[in-house]
Amino acid sequence: MPRVKRTEICAKDEVQAFHLINRCVRRTYLCGKDRRSKKDYSHRKEWIRERLEELAGIFGIDVLSFAVLSNHLHVVVRTRPDVVRTWSDDEVALRWWRLFPQRRNEDGSAADPADVEINAIRNDTSGLKEKRRRLKDISWFMRCLAEPIARRGNLEDKVTGRFWEGRFRAQVLLDETAITACMAYVDLNPIRAGIAETPETSDFTSVKERI
Repeated sequence: MPRVKRTEICAKDEVQAFHLINRCVRRTYLCGKDRRSKKDYSHRKEWIRERLEELAGIFGIDVLSFAVLSNHLHVVVRTRPDVVRTWSDDEVALRWWRLFPQRRNEDGSAADPADVEINAIRNDTSGLKEKRRRLKDISWFMRCLAEPIARRGNLEDKVTGRFWEGRFRAQVLLDETAITACMAYVDLNPIRAGIAETPETSDFTSVKERI
């Protein structure tokens, strides 16, 4: 059965919640102890956690829950087009610069933009409108999460090719009951998988951070 197109479930101007799932290619353990290569890639889970935190501060998307496992990740998000509409053009330009900086500091973080650089983004009227749209879009959110991790992982392994499966899964959550149930599912995922015994010991999950 073909998957439902995201355009059919995503309402760009409505607040919606989604359960997003992304898997490593061929379900290999590229973020844990890989059975085939016998290598331990568990440190990459922290890469993903840090990137999620960074993107939550840039996009008009709330990260409600997450769990990073050895061969896949779960994220529960809520889109906030209502918040994005309140952003000034300067704020959109600054957030876009933070997402795709043209200059970086020595530690790899985005350098502070000069006024002329922000003005160049802001004064491109049609381009700014598209950037505002992308900053509330789950596909762009997942793209900006997955691509840097893939590049970093491939560089570490000295390989090329896919790190993640070609398409992440997105399930719309229609009400607060569904959101709560899905968050509980995500929070308890490491316990069901036998990775942790309690939420307090579930590393790289939102439930441990909340505790």
